[in-house]
Amino acid sequence: MQIENRNQNIIVQGTAAAQVKTSAARQTEATPQTNGDFSGKVMKCVSAGGQKVMLSSDALMSYASPQTGESVNIYRAEQYTKDNPIYVVKGLDANGKEFSYEVDAAKIDPNRCSYNELMVLNVETGGNTPENYLHAVAMRDKAGVSSYFEQADYLSAGKAALSDYRTIGAWDSYLSMDKWLQRIIAYAAKNAKELF
Repeated sequence: MQIENRNQNIIVQGTAAAQVKTSAARQTEATPQTNGDFSGKVMKCVSAGGQKVMLSSDALMSYASPQTGESVNIYRAEQYTKDNPIYVVKGLDANGKEFSYEVDAAKIDPNRCSYNELMVLNVETGGNTPENYLHAVAMRDKAGVSSYFEQADYLSAGKAALSDYRTIGAWDSYLSMDKWLQRIIAYAAKNAKELF
């Protein structure tokens, strides 16, 4: 699911669109951030089972699950460089509690990572488009995970999704997803060699 705010209208894209209740999005007033409270820069725009999810307008990527109530925002850390690709992942967990942690994109193994880490790889490899987000959603579905924090073998899930596209003859989707996945594999392989 991807949510955009265009002139105070909510646009929900993805298969979960019918399950999401939307209300008018508004940018909350900027307030000083203390003790990890980043809600001053966050739009509250979707309800998931009565829980507000938090999507940031200044994040590189934001997404939320109407099934679990989790919401995630991805940022580059202040110390980010191409040689030190550190990202900050912030949001609300399924219990509505704020979380914030750092992820080194160079150390992510797509054979065993969380969906959040896959999305960090997506951003780091330049794949931050709605189409590539949908590729990742297809992979998460194939991996059979519900939580964004649950670890899975996303390369195997990607191969399974590609097989489905090939079977039904969806060649545009197949080629697009394959190109995106190959970028992630090349990035992870390059960094794996540098670690050893």
